[in-house]
Amino acid sequence: MSVKNNSIIDVRNVVLNATVKSKKEALRYLCNLLEENGYITNKNIFLEDVLRRETIGPTGMENGIAIPHGESEVAKVATIAVLRTENDLVWESLDKKPIHLIFLMVVPSTNRNVQQLKMLSHLSAALTHPEVQTKLLNETSRNRFKKILEENEEK
Repeated sequence: MSVKNNSIIDVRNVVLNATVKSKKEALRYLCNLLEENGYITNKNIFLEDVLRRETIGPTGMENGIAIPHGESEVAKVATIAVLRTENDLVWESLDKKPIHLIFLMVVPSTNRNVQQLKMLSHLSAALTHPEVQTKLLNETSRNRFKKILEENEEK
């Protein structure tokens, strides 16, 4: 299950110019989008599931990237929604710096461990390279954004 097979990132779930004021607002924005595009059946329940996971430990990585995730009964299919902010976003992160790029992993409750590990593995492979992070933070096209991830998930 990779970015390349078109089942993980749908460009309709990629937002590259959001202005949000908080982590919760960013997550709510993505949950609304996921429900509109048919990936989850209830945005409020999914948001609660994601926020519950956030209490377990920080999902902010380094270099302005966060990878929150929710395993949920309301998730219809595994996917990743992306939100890039125009402003600094306060988020508990490993390097204590603001977040600008959020990858929200959606994981159905069935087979959650396998799907979650595969998604995280492919995404992490792409995001470990500073040049890829820079490209993702500056790209203006959703299709090219996805292509950057596809080209770098196995570097």
